[in-house]
Amino acid sequence: MFDLSFFTSSQEFLIIAMIICISQFIYAALGFGSGMFAISVLSLLYGKIDFFVPYFVLMCLPTETFITWKERKLMKPGKVRSLIVAVTLPLIAGSWLLKRAHGSLLYYCLGAIVILLSLYHLFWEKKFKPSLTSPLWVPGIGLFSGLLGGLFGMSGPPLIFYFKAAGFKKREFRAALLTIFFFMSVIRLISYLFLGLFTVPLLLSVLMTYPFALAGLWAGSFAHERINEQVFKVATSLVLLTSGILIILKNR
Repeated sequence: MFDLSFFTSSQEFLIIAMIICISQFIYAALGFGSGMFAISVLSLLYGKIDFFVPYFVLMCLPTETFITWKERKLMKPGKVRSLIVAVTLPLIAGSWLLKRAHGSLLYYCLGAIVILLSLYHLFWEKKFKPSLTSPLWVPGIGLFSGLLGGLFGMSGPPLIFYFKAAGFKKREFRAALLTIFFFMSVIRLISYLFLGLFTVPLLLSVLMTYPFALAGLWAGSFAHERINEQVFKVATSLVLLTSGILIILKNR
């Protein structure tokens, strides 16, 4: 079976499977961070970001589908619908750029932005909180998030900033993020399909690692119920900070 997948050995399979398990634990516990962690680590170890981004979209679907359905009553429809509309075209554009992206400058910029956002949430959020009254916030967040999602598989930072500034509690925060991510994944799946990014080795590799993704989903959901609000806020900021550092280290 390894011969038909992209895994070159049982050791590589186990390493990637554990990265997937941890990423889905983070995803289910916090509502984001899976792509920022997994794509960064996988690219750091193996390269091939244009391969791992479509692979990871498929790996996240169980977590997104389960939590979107489970927490649907906590979703704030007005804000979520507006962001889904705003993110659609930029996401398609980012998916198209994925096959044409070269150079480390883009990744250094992304890493720096993620680090700055994490430091803002850790140290300055209470002092400088935007009012979000301008009608430009939603299209701006949608544009930035969509491009990052299609190009890097990391659409979370702008949305995290927006929902934190809007004062969402942890369950509302996770429900809103994962609902948007679910719709973004559907759009990306269609885009990647037309771009020919799904191959037989990729699909087989996904099937082989799905049990580890489901284990991470279960453990992360269990942890989410037991994290208090303050710990949750600090944890989301620390995951952002770690992800930004990983993105920069990957391109050294």
